[in-house]
Amino acid sequence: MTVNSTIATLLGTVFIAAMLVGCGHSPQPDPTAVPAPTPTPIDVAALLTRSGAATSALNTFRFQLEHNREGATPLTESLRVTEADGRVVSPDGVSVEFAGTLGSFAVRSSLITLGDDSYMTNPLTGAWEQVAREVSPLGFFDPQRGIGSMMTEVQSPVLIEKSDSEFVIEGALPVEALEPLLGGLMEGNTVDVRLNIDSDSLYLTRAILDGRLTASEPDGVVRTITLSEFNEQVTIEPPG
Repeated sequence: MTVNSTIATLLGTVFIAAMLVGCGHSPQPDPTAVPAPTPTPIDVAALLTRSGAATSALNTFRFQLEHNREGATPLTESLRVTEADGRVVSPDGVSVEFAGTLGSFAVRSSLITLGDDSYMTNPLTGAWEQVAREVSPLGFFDPQRGIGSMMTEVQSPVLIEKSDSEFVIEGALPVEALEPLLGGLMEGNTVDVRLNIDSDSLYLTRAILDGRLTASEPDGVVRTITLSEFNEQVTIEPPG
């Protein structure tokens, strides 16, 4: 074979290879290759149930309650809470410091609940007084009841975000699920809810409630409940 014929053969081979690539031909797949796994869809309702159970099993946690604008949560007929910061100790202990309004006056006060006994500082004098058990916020923040039931009563839940650190779920929540905390509510009404859940522990870390819960409050009220400091050492004692 001459040099020219050899070159022609090589050029022909290159041309054929180029044509094959251009026509979409590609190497055959490796039969031993392991296919990438298909992600398993997340059952959002089951995730909420598991999160409610995990959060309900907590021994202690801290909670903070905030409102936007002029929103407030009624603690008694005349006392409305605008922000609160407290600790819960399972099964029946709560210690809360809160700010709010008593009639037209801005006040700050503290509340302690231990079992069936509740104590609150008089918003005007600062002195501790024993108060009716119904004043306590324990009904909602009770790890064995309040949060677990709230998580399982979310309607039409949708997972809107998933990361290495948390799940974010949105849905609607009947206001009756919050009645242990707020007393008389607008029955049959729902609020939009956004829940942040820790992806490792499945603890609820934040709940944003968007909507009116009582007939007396204005439209556009948004409540944010933040949970943290899980299972830390906390002791709650009656006031001295």
